[in-house]
Amino acid sequence: MFLGIRDIAHARGRFALIGSVVGLITLLLVMLTGLTGGLGAQNISALQALDPDRYVFAPATAGESPEVSFTDSAITAGDVAAWEGIDGVTGVAPVGFTQTRLEADSAVSVAVVGLPAGTGLPGGGTVPDDGAVVSASLAEEVGAHEGEVVTLSGRDAEVTGTAPDEFHSHSAVVWVDSGTWQSVAHVGDDVLGTVLAVDGTLDDAAWEAASESTGTLAETVSGSFAGLAAYQSERGSLVTMQGFLYGISALVTISFLTVWTIQRTRDLSILRALGADAGYLMKDALGQAALILGVGVVTGALLGWALGSLAGGAVPFLLTTSTVLAPALGIWFLGLLGALIATRRVARIDPLLALGGNA
Repeated sequence: MFLGIRDIAHARGRFALIGSVVGLITLLLVMLTGLTGGLGAQNISALQALDPDRYVFAPATAGESPEVSFTDSAITAGDVAAWEGIDGVTGVAPVGFTQTRLEADSAVSVAVVGLPAGTGLPGGGTVPDDGAVVSASLAEEVGAHEGEVVTLSGRDAEVTGTAPDEFHSHSAVVWVDSGTWQSVAHVGDDVLGTVLAVDGTLDDAAWEAASESTGTLAETVSGSFAGLAAYQSERGSLVTMQGFLYGISALVTISFLTVWTIQRTRDLSILRALGADAGYLMKDALGQAALILGVGVVTGALLGWALGSLAGGAVPFLLTTSTVLAPALGIWFLGLLGALIATRRVARIDPLLALGGNA
Protein backbone atom coordinates (compact mmCIF):
# COMPACT_ATOMS: atom_id res chain seq x y z
CA MET A 1 0.00 0.00 0.00
CA PHE A 2 3.01 2.28 -0.36
CA LEU A 3 1.60 4.07 -3.41
CA GLY A 4 -1.91 4.22 -1.98
CA ILE A 5 -0.78 5.85 1.28
CA ARG A 6 1.47 8.25 -0.62
CA ASP A 7 -1.47 9.30 -2.80
CA ILE A 8 -3.64 9.94 0.27
CA ALA A 9 -0.92 12.10 1.83
CA HIS A 10 -0.38 14.00 -1.42
CA ALA A 11 -4.08 14.66 -2.15
CA ARG A 12 -5.43 15.11 1.37
CA GLY A 13 -8.23 17.46 0.36
CA ARG A 14 -9.58 15.12 -2.29
CA PHE A 15 -9.60 12.11 -0.02
CA ALA A 16 -11.01 14.13 2.88
CA LEU A 17 -13.90 15.08 0.61
CA ILE A 18 -14.77 11.51 -0.36
CA GLY A 19 -14.30 10.38 3.24
CA SER A 20 -16.69 13.12 4.39
CA VAL A 21 -19.30 12.06 1.84
CA VAL A 22 -19.05 8.44 2.98
CA GLY A 23 -19.28 9.58 6.60
CA LEU A 24 -22.36 11.68 5.88
CA ILE A 25 -24.12 8.81 4.11
CA THR A 26 -23.24 6.51 7.03
CA LEU A 27 -24.61 9.07 9.48
CA LEU A 28 -27.87 9.34 7.52
CA LEU A 29 -28.23 5.57 7.37
CA VAL A 30 -27.56 5.11 11.09
CA MET A 31 -30.16 7.75 11.91
CA LEU A 32 -32.68 6.30 9.45
CA THR A 33 -32.10 2.75 10.70
CA GLY A 34 -32.56 3.84 14.31
CA LEU A 35 -35.70 5.76 13.40
CA THR A 36 -37.08 2.76 11.51
CA GLY A 37 -36.48 0.57 14.55
CA GLY A 38 -37.94 3.13 16.94
CA LEU A 39 -41.09 3.72 14.92
CA GLY A 40 -41.48 -0.01 14.42
CA ALA A 41 -41.23 -0.65 18.15
CA GLN A 42 -43.97 1.90 18.82
CA ASN A 43 -46.20 -0.14 16.52
CA ILE A 44 -45.46 -3.67 17.66
CA SER A 45 -43.78 -3.72 21.08
CA ALA A 46 -46.94 -4.91 22.88
CA LEU A 47 -47.30 -7.80 20.43
CA GLN A 48 -43.66 -8.72 20.96
CA ALA A 49 -43.91 -8.40 24.75
CA LEU A 50 -46.83 -10.85 25.00
CA ASP A 51 -44.76 -13.27 22.89
CA PRO A 52 -47.13 -16.23 22.37
CA ASP A 53 -46.22 -19.05 20.00
CA ARG A 54 -48.99 -17.92 17.67
CA TYR A 55 -51.55 -15.14 17.30
CA VAL A 56 -54.83 -16.51 15.99
CA PHE A 57 -57.15 -14.39 13.84
CA ALA A 58 -60.84 -15.14 13.34
CA PRO A 59 -63.30 -13.53 10.89
CA ALA A 60 -65.44 -10.79 12.41
CA THR A 61 -68.39 -11.90 10.28
CA ALA A 62 -69.54 -15.52 10.09
CA GLY A 63 -68.90 -17.18 6.75
CA GLU A 64 -65.91 -15.02 5.83
CA SER A 65 -62.35 -16.29 5.50
CA PRO A 66 -59.95 -15.28 8.27
CA GLU A 67 -57.15 -12.89 7.37
CA VAL A 68 -54.22 -11.29 9.15
CA SER A 69 -55.87 -8.05 10.24
CA PHE A 70 -56.34 -6.58 13.69
CA THR A 71 -59.27 -4.50 12.44
CA ASP A 72 -61.20 -7.39 10.86
CA SER A 73 -60.72 -10.06 13.52
CA ALA A 74 -63.00 -10.92 16.44
CA ILE A 75 -62.66 -13.77 18.93
CA THR A 76 -65.65 -15.52 20.49
CA ALA A 77 -66.02 -18.12 23.23
CA GLY A 78 -66.38 -20.74 20.50
CA ASP A 79 -62.95 -19.87 19.11
CA VAL A 80 -61.42 -20.14 22.58
CA ALA A 81 -63.03 -23.54 23.17
CA ALA A 82 -61.98 -24.81 19.74
CA TRP A 83 -58.32 -24.01 20.34
CA GLU A 84 -58.37 -25.32 23.91
CA GLY A 85 -59.44 -28.66 22.43
CA ILE A 86 -56.43 -28.91 20.09
CA ASP A 87 -53.85 -31.50 21.15
CA GLY A 88 -50.53 -29.89 22.02
CA VAL A 89 -52.01 -26.48 22.90
CA THR A 90 -50.93 -25.45 26.39
CA GLY A 91 -52.40 -21.97 26.71
CA VAL A 92 -55.16 -19.91 25.09
CA ALA A 93 -55.99 -16.30 25.98
CA PRO A 94 -58.16 -13.79 24.10
CA VAL A 95 -56.41 -10.45 23.58
CA GLY A 96 -58.37 -7.34 22.68
CA PHE A 97 -56.92 -4.22 21.07
CA THR A 98 -58.64 -0.86 20.65
CA GLN A 99 -57.64 2.78 20.32
CA THR A 100 -59.29 5.41 22.51
CA ARG A 101 -58.55 8.40 24.74
CA LEU A 102 -57.50 8.31 28.35
CA GLU A 103 -58.58 11.28 30.45
CA ALA A 104 -56.90 12.18 33.73
CA ASP A 105 -55.17 15.50 34.48
CA SER A 106 -54.94 15.72 30.69
CA ALA A 107 -56.17 13.63 27.78
CA VAL A 108 -54.10 11.48 25.45
CA SER A 109 -54.64 8.76 22.85
CA VAL A 110 -53.90 5.27 24.14
CA ALA A 111 -54.11 1.65 23.07
CA VAL A 112 -56.28 -0.37 25.43
CA VAL A 113 -55.27 -4.04 25.56
CA GLY A 114 -57.69 -6.45 27.20
CA LEU A 115 -56.71 -9.80 28.74
CA PRO A 116 -58.49 -12.18 31.12
CA ALA A 117 -58.14 -11.05 34.73
CA GLY A 118 -55.14 -12.65 36.42
CA THR A 119 -53.11 -12.99 33.21
CA GLY A 120 -49.43 -12.22 33.71
CA LEU A 121 -48.21 -8.95 32.22
CA PRO A 122 -44.89 -8.30 30.48
CA GLY A 123 -42.45 -7.01 33.07
CA GLY A 124 -44.34 -8.53 36.01
CA GLY A 125 -47.71 -8.15 37.66
CA THR A 126 -51.11 -9.39 36.53
CA VAL A 127 -54.23 -7.98 34.91
CA PRO A 128 -56.55 -6.68 37.68
CA ASP A 129 -60.15 -7.88 38.05
CA ASP A 130 -61.38 -4.32 37.63
CA GLY A 131 -59.09 -1.41 36.90
CA ALA A 132 -56.20 -0.48 34.66
CA VAL A 133 -52.44 -0.92 34.60
CA VAL A 134 -50.86 2.04 32.83
CA SER A 135 -47.53 2.28 31.00
CA ALA A 136 -45.04 4.10 33.23
CA SER A 137 -44.28 7.03 30.90
CA LEU A 138 -47.99 7.52 30.24
CA ALA A 139 -48.72 7.63 33.96
CA GLU A 140 -46.17 10.42 34.39
CA GLU A 141 -47.44 12.31 31.34
CA VAL A 142 -51.10 12.50 32.36
CA GLY A 143 -50.82 12.13 36.14
CA ALA A 144 -52.43 8.68 36.17
CA HIS A 145 -50.80 7.39 39.33
CA GLU A 146 -51.84 4.38 41.37
CA GLY A 147 -55.20 4.97 43.05
CA GLU A 148 -56.23 7.68 40.59
CA VAL A 149 -59.41 7.24 38.54
CA VAL A 150 -59.07 7.68 34.79
CA THR A 151 -61.67 7.69 32.06
CA LEU A 152 -61.38 5.41 29.04
CA SER A 153 -63.92 6.13 26.32
CA GLY A 154 -66.45 7.26 28.91
CA ARG A 155 -65.78 4.43 31.36
CA ASP A 156 -64.10 5.13 34.69
CA ALA A 157 -61.29 2.83 35.79
CA GLU A 158 -59.01 2.95 38.80
CA VAL A 159 -55.28 2.79 38.14
CA THR A 160 -54.03 -0.23 40.07
CA GLY A 161 -50.39 0.05 39.03
CA THR A 162 -47.91 0.82 36.31
CA ALA A 163 -46.01 -1.41 33.90
CA PRO A 164 -42.95 -1.03 31.67
CA ASP A 165 -43.66 1.01 28.56
CA GLU A 166 -45.23 -0.91 25.70
CA PHE A 167 -46.83 0.47 22.55
CA HIS A 168 -49.39 -0.58 19.98
CA SER A 169 -50.00 1.37 16.77
CA HIS A 170 -47.96 4.33 18.09
CA SER A 171 -49.99 4.62 21.30
CA ALA A 172 -48.92 3.79 24.84
CA VAL A 173 -50.63 0.69 26.22
CA VAL A 174 -53.16 0.54 29.04
CA TRP A 175 -53.76 -3.03 30.28
CA VAL A 176 -57.29 -3.92 31.39
CA ASP A 177 -59.39 -7.04 31.95
CA SER A 178 -61.50 -8.44 29.12
CA GLY A 179 -64.77 -7.08 30.55
CA THR A 180 -63.41 -3.53 30.74
CA TRP A 181 -62.04 -3.89 27.20
CA GLN A 182 -65.48 -4.94 25.91
CA SER A 183 -66.98 -1.80 27.43
CA VAL A 184 -64.27 0.51 26.12
CA ALA A 185 -64.25 -1.05 22.63
CA HIS A 186 -68.08 -1.04 22.48
CA VAL A 187 -68.32 -4.64 21.27
CA GLY A 188 -70.92 -7.27 22.03
CA ASP A 189 -70.72 -9.61 25.01
CA ASP A 190 -69.94 -12.48 22.64
CA VAL A 191 -66.68 -10.83 21.47
CA LEU A 192 -63.92 -11.66 23.94
CA GLY A 193 -61.01 -10.11 22.08
CA THR A 194 -59.38 -9.26 18.78
CA VAL A 195 -57.03 -12.24 18.55
CA LEU A 196 -56.04 -15.29 20.53
CA ALA A 197 -52.61 -15.64 22.09
CA VAL A 198 -51.90 -19.36 21.85
CA ASP A 199 -48.98 -21.35 23.24
CA GLY A 200 -48.28 -24.96 22.36
CA THR A 201 -45.86 -27.63 21.22
CA LEU A 202 -47.24 -27.99 17.69
CA ASP A 203 -45.03 -28.05 14.60
CA ASP A 204 -45.74 -25.87 11.57
CA ALA A 205 -47.92 -28.50 9.89
CA ALA A 206 -49.95 -29.00 13.08
CA TRP A 207 -50.50 -25.25 13.48
CA GLU A 208 -51.79 -25.09 9.90
CA ALA A 209 -54.05 -28.09 10.42
CA ALA A 210 -55.43 -26.57 13.63
CA SER A 211 -56.16 -23.33 11.79
CA GLU A 212 -58.12 -25.17 9.11
CA SER A 213 -60.09 -27.25 11.59
CA THR A 214 -61.09 -24.21 13.67
CA GLY A 215 -61.78 -21.85 10.75
CA THR A 216 -59.17 -19.42 12.00
CA LEU A 217 -55.67 -18.31 10.96
CA ALA A 218 -52.61 -18.81 13.18
CA GLU A 219 -49.58 -16.57 12.60
CA THR A 220 -46.21 -16.22 14.27
CA VAL A 221 -45.54 -13.05 16.23
CA SER A 222 -43.54 -11.54 13.37
CA GLY A 223 -46.13 -12.71 10.85
CA SER A 224 -48.87 -10.95 12.79
CA PHE A 225 -47.24 -7.57 12.12
CA ALA A 226 -48.77 -7.72 8.64
CA GLY A 227 -52.11 -7.16 10.36
CA LEU A 228 -51.08 -3.58 11.16
CA ALA A 229 -51.47 -1.66 7.90
CA ALA A 230 -49.70 1.44 9.23
CA TYR A 231 -46.69 -0.63 10.29
CA GLN A 232 -46.34 -2.22 6.86
CA SER A 233 -46.55 1.04 4.88
CA GLU A 234 -44.38 2.99 7.31
CA ARG A 235 -41.65 0.36 7.43
CA GLY A 236 -41.79 -0.15 3.66
CA SER A 237 -41.20 3.56 3.03
CA LEU A 238 -38.28 3.80 5.46
CA VAL A 239 -36.61 0.62 4.22
CA THR A 240 -36.92 1.88 0.64
CA MET A 241 -35.12 5.07 1.62
CA GLN A 242 -32.39 3.00 3.25
CA GLY A 243 -32.01 1.03 0.02
CA PHE A 244 -31.58 4.23 -1.98
CA LEU A 245 -28.88 5.44 0.41
CA TYR A 246 -27.00 2.15 0.16
CA GLY A 247 -27.16 2.40 -3.63
CA ILE A 248 -25.99 6.02 -3.58
CA SER A 249 -23.02 5.11 -1.38
CA ALA A 250 -21.91 2.44 -3.86
CA LEU A 251 -22.30 4.80 -6.83
CA VAL A 252 -20.33 7.56 -5.09
CA THR A 253 -17.48 5.16 -4.36
CA ILE A 254 -17.46 3.77 -7.90
CA SER A 255 -17.48 7.24 -9.47
CA PHE A 256 -14.66 8.62 -7.32
CA LEU A 257 -12.39 5.60 -7.61
CA THR A 258 -12.96 5.23 -11.34
CA VAL A 259 -11.78 8.79 -11.96
CA TRP A 260 -8.95 8.42 -9.44
CA THR A 261 -7.75 5.17 -11.05
CA ILE A 262 -7.66 6.83 -14.48
CA GLN A 263 -5.64 9.74 -13.07
CA ARG A 264 -3.05 7.47 -11.45
CA THR A 265 -2.66 5.12 -14.43
CA ARG A 266 0.82 6.53 -15.20
CA ASP A 267 2.05 5.83 -11.66
CA LEU A 268 0.64 2.32 -11.76
CA SER A 269 2.27 1.62 -15.12
CA ILE A 270 5.66 2.58 -13.66
CA LEU A 271 5.15 0.02 -10.89
CA ARG A 272 4.29 -2.59 -13.52
CA ALA A 273 7.45 -1.71 -15.45
CA LEU A 274 9.47 -2.15 -12.25
CA GLY A 275 8.11 -5.67 -11.84
CA ALA A 276 4.95 -5.31 -9.75
CA ASP A 277 2.30 -7.82 -10.79
CA ALA A 278 -1.40 -7.08 -11.28
CA GLY A 279 -2.27 -8.63 -7.91
CA TYR A 280 0.02 -6.20 -6.08
CA LEU A 281 -1.59 -3.23 -7.82
CA MET A 282 -5.10 -4.48 -7.02
CA LYS A 283 -4.17 -4.93 -3.35
CA ASP A 284 -2.76 -1.41 -3.31
CA ALA A 285 -5.89 0.09 -4.88
CA LEU A 286 -8.33 -1.87 -2.72
CA GLY A 287 -6.29 -1.22 0.42
CA GLN A 288 -6.42 2.50 -0.29
CA ALA A 289 -10.20 2.31 -0.80
CA ALA A 290 -10.68 0.26 2.38
CA LEU A 291 -8.72 2.82 4.40
CA ILE A 292 -10.68 5.81 3.08
CA LEU A 293 -14.02 4.03 3.48
CA GLY A 294 -13.08 2.85 6.97
CA VAL A 295 -12.27 6.35 8.20
CA GLY A 296 -15.48 7.75 6.70
CA VAL A 297 -17.66 4.92 8.02
CA VAL A 298 -16.23 5.03 11.56
CA THR A 299 -16.65 8.81 11.71
CA GLY A 300 -20.24 8.60 10.46
CA ALA A 301 -21.11 5.76 12.84
CA LEU A 302 -19.74 7.62 15.87
CA LEU A 303 -21.65 10.76 14.92
CA GLY A 304 -24.78 8.67 14.39
CA TRP A 305 -24.40 7.09 17.82
CA ALA A 306 -23.97 10.52 19.43
CA LEU A 307 -26.92 12.09 17.62
CA GLY A 308 -29.05 9.00 18.23
CA SER A 309 -28.40 9.28 21.97
CA LEU A 310 -29.62 12.87 21.87
CA ALA A 311 -32.58 12.15 19.57
CA GLY A 312 -33.88 9.30 21.73
CA GLY A 313 -35.44 11.74 24.18
CA ALA A 314 -37.41 13.59 21.51
CA VAL A 315 -38.35 11.02 18.85
CA PRO A 316 -38.85 7.23 18.80
CA PHE A 317 -35.28 6.14 18.12
CA LEU A 318 -33.88 2.65 18.65
CA LEU A 319 -30.18 2.88 19.52
CA THR A 320 -28.56 -0.55 19.65
CA THR A 321 -25.33 -2.12 18.48
CA SER A 322 -27.06 -3.48 15.38
CA THR A 323 -28.66 -0.17 14.36
CA VAL A 324 -25.20 1.43 14.38
CA LEU A 325 -22.93 -1.38 13.17
CA ALA A 326 -25.20 -2.86 10.50
CA PRO A 327 -25.42 0.34 8.39
CA ALA A 328 -21.71 1.04 8.91
CA LEU A 329 -20.64 -2.43 7.81
CA GLY A 330 -23.11 -2.32 4.93
CA ILE A 331 -21.65 0.94 3.63
CA TRP A 332 -18.10 -0.35 4.01
CA PHE A 333 -18.86 -3.63 2.22
CA LEU A 334 -20.74 -1.95 -0.64
CA GLY A 335 -17.95 0.61 -0.90
CA LEU A 336 -15.36 -2.15 -1.27
CA LEU A 337 -17.54 -3.87 -3.85
CA GLY A 338 -17.75 -0.59 -5.74
CA ALA A 339 -14.00 -0.17 -5.39
CA LEU A 340 -13.44 -3.62 -6.89
CA ILE A 341 -15.57 -2.66 -9.89
CA ALA A 342 -13.90 0.74 -10.26
CA THR A 343 -10.32 -0.52 -10.00
CA ARG A 344 -10.63 -3.61 -12.22
CA ARG A 345 -8.79 -1.69 -14.97
CA VAL A 346 -5.71 -1.75 -12.72
CA ALA A 347 -5.12 -5.39 -13.70
CA ARG A 348 -4.90 -4.33 -17.34
CA ILE A 349 -2.35 -1.53 -16.90
CA ASP A 350 0.25 -1.61 -19.71
CA PRO A 351 3.82 -1.21 -18.35
CA LEU A 352 4.85 0.35 -21.70
CA LEU A 353 2.99 3.50 -20.63
CA ALA A 354 5.87 4.15 -18.24
CA LEU A 355 8.20 4.64 -21.20
CA GLY A 356 6.43 7.76 -22.39
CA GLY A 357 3.18 9.09 -23.75
CA ASN A 358 0.00 9.91 -21.94
CA ALA A 359 -2.04 7.26 -20.19
